[in-house]
Amino acid sequence: MESAAVNVLRTGNIANGKSVNELEESFSQLIGQKNFVAVNDLTSSLIISLHLAGVRAGDQVAISAFNCLQSTSAIARLSAIPIWIDIEPLSMTMCIDDLKSKLSKDIKAVVLYHIAGYPSDSEEIYSICHSFQIPLIEDCNNALGAKLNGKPVGVIGDYSVYSFYPTRQINGIEGGILSTPNLEKANYAKQLRRFGIDPQSFRDKRGEINPNSDITEIGWSATLNNLHAAVACSQLPTLSIRQERTRVIAKRLTDSLSSLTKLHPVQPIDKSIPAYCVFLILSSKRDDFLVHLKKHGVNASCLHHRNDLYSGFGKGFSNLPGTDRAISEMLALPCGWWLTDMQIEKLLTIIDEFHKIKH
Repeated sequence: MESAAVNVLRTGNIANGKSVNELEESFSQLIGQKNFVAVNDLTSSLIISLHLAGVRAGDQVAISAFNCLQSTSAIARLSAIPIWIDIEPLSMTMCIDDLKSKLSKDIKAVVLYHIAGYPSDSEEIYSICHSFQIPLIEDCNNALGAKLNGKPVGVIGDYSVYSFYPTRQINGIEGGILSTPNLEKANYAKQLRRFGIDPQSFRDKRGEINPNSDITEIGWSATLNNLHAAVACSQLPTLSIRQERTRVIAKRLTDSLSSLTKLHPVQPIDKSIPAYCVFLILSSKRDDFLVHLKKHGVNASCLHHRNDLYSGFGKGFSNLPGTDRAISEMLALPCGWWLTDMQIEKLLTIIDEFHKIKH
């Protein structure tokens, strides 16, 4: 990362350069999809994807309420209306029955968030969406490397988005990337990420702004700079090794914690392999457990809050029993590739100490 950053700084090509194209091409090879467009962050990738899907002001978008504002804020920025969908707390996946009950012709897109890199059943959800002729956007915020039925998460939906935030599988300091269904929409997305400018005609032969190049639709300031793209590219060669180490740690935690009675690991759905941005558990003593972990220096987290409770999204509370349980019982434990064997053993000892406490 350091070498990549210094090399870009020394060239002076910080805003623009070859690394953005390299990152887009590398993702096409990594995911097995074409038409990737790199942008400045995940929220921008969702804003542009929703726009490409036809979402406009006043339209409805179905999305999980147990979510990150990186994702849900995109709906508000387009002045669209979120339709909050419940989750299945035992697997942390979108509740398909709740989605079915809320889909209608008024909903213009469904955003499927693979929570913490645990895959939802995107194949079934895609089938449901297309029976209503509704585009599906897979939010792979922290799900890079996750698989469903042997395929990378993100290849099923009409659009998919990924994040290069520092805590993601690829750390670009900041950034995001989206995939679109065809080359025409990818080129359109590239215009939208830079104010709507057509890069082929915006400059004349002198390199000056071409007064004859019209901007028919004003886009956003959402380009990914060359510096962040180079930092992201520098981590691609080690991605598979780091992800395998993360899965080894997750299996160690699963094997060690499955026999405990005060907590239960969240169970991935059949034929899925999570990316394990964090390791999710459920505990009826969650709040006491969280205090115990933090007291001993463990960076555990409740992960998300119910986004439907934020007044900025408009009219409030939804009946989401699965989300309620996740809010009260779910806890995210560290399981990243950087943890040493000694740290993992210490974590398990701290958890075992809590398990032995009589409440």
